[in-house]
Amino acid sequence: MEKPEQQEKTETSEREAEKPSAEYTIPRTVSIEDILRALKILSDKGGKARFKDVSGMFGPKKSQSKTLSYSLSAADTFGLIEPHRGRAPYVLSKLGTRFLTAPDKQKKAMLLPMFLGFEGYKNVLVQMKNTPDKTLKKEVITDAWLGVKKATLGTRKFYTTTFASVGKWCGAITDTGQTCSLTPEGESVLNQILKGEKVTPTAPPRKPTEGGLPRLRTELSFQVSNCPLCGKTEFDIEDEELLNTVSADGTTVLIVKYTFYCRGCRGTFSRVGQQTIKAD
Repeated sequence: MEKPEQQEKTETSEREAEKPSAEYTIPRTVSIEDILRALKILSDKGGKARFKDVSGMFGPKKSQSKTLSYSLSAADTFGLIEPHRGRAPYVLSKLGTRFLTAPDKQKKAMLLPMFLGFEGYKNVLVQMKNTPDKTLKKEVITDAWLGVKKATLGTRKFYTTTFASVGKWCGAITDTGQTCSLTPEGESVLNQILKGEKVTPTAPPRKPTEGGLPRLRTELSFQVSNCPLCGKTEFDIEDEELLNTVSADGTTVLIVKYTFYCRGCRGTFSRVGQQTIKAD
């Protein structure tokens, strides 16, 4: 059972989420496959390219070029490319680089909190969470975008298309074609986001050792509760740099510089800490 102050905080977050907002660019028209393809194209260009240099890579038609543009915009929304404006080059973010090189299962795990934490989706997700069966019809979801400036019915349907495709792929929701439902995992992560709970970064999984060596247990020596740049709590470990190693009596201590990526302000910050690795 939630504590009274936690319940009040959650209810306040839900009320705020139910207010329509036009401050965010809602991803539209494209599927998750389009977004992944656009990221791969940008990666193949060295991680940086102007739109004119990639505009034909979805096909020669104008509609295909628009799909690529919408796909890059969606990648921007989820922090997979650097914030983009005007005719500036599209640049793959460090998070986007990690995302592309990760296995599919890890990609989905990385995208899940970014999808659920996107401000433009909170209205829909909170409505879904508050229904008895955690389900909304797609026409209800489409109506939820009414607060978005200049969003016609056709445009709002395109918003729903991308919402359903990305959400299903990352495991946040299920999609029957007519309805979308919040999954148990999606609801759990959404509740954490709404409560503003602290994020405790964990070390990336290590590849298993060969030759029957002992399984290793890794422990982080510290916790990071919020971003020093904006104060928000939604961030991930973006990079690790090994500074030193000390070993004794079956225990190895790694002195590591951690670089974190904040999903709130999209800034990065660093901390130096330790990983203690012990043989079980």
